Amino acid sequence: MESPTQVCKNSNLRKRRQQFYLRNGFRDTNVYRTYNGITMTIMMMGEGMFTMKDWDDIIHELQQFWWPDDIKEI
Repeated sequence: MESPTQVCKNSNLRKRRQQFYLRNGFRDTNVYRTYNGITMTIMMMGEGMFTMKDWDDIIHELQQFWWPDDIKEI
């Protein structure tokens, strides 16, 4: 989801959205990525850890379906 910690015009909406997810069983992984100027925070359900390596592994798997310029990492 869009990070509630990023300075932006809709920060209140982002904070409310994060609270919704937290109330409904999600937890913040403290893994953040920025794409096209928007910082995203990764949230998950369930036990266990989620690391930047997990994120990189997922993106690597998905890249076989994307054109190279579809997502620009900053």
